[in-house]
Amino acid sequence: MVPAIGLAGAGSAQARVTTFTCTAESFGGDAMPPVTVESKYGVRAAIGLAKTEWRGQAKFSTIECKPS
Repeated sequence: MVPAIGLAGAGSAQARVTTFTCTAESFGGDAMPPVTVESKYGVRAAIGLAKTEWRGQAKFSTIECKPS
């Protein structure tokens, strides 16, 4: 039988989900409505999620996400 030492903190190794509020401009220069996304992989993943929320209408280089 193998001892179960070290298993108590096994769940704490998972990344924490963070809520981000993202803003961007459209290709025409208008401000897009802000979106809120959740990501456990950081701001870069949040930017990708926000991009899909705007369904290709936001200019990618203008997307900014900040933790809420």
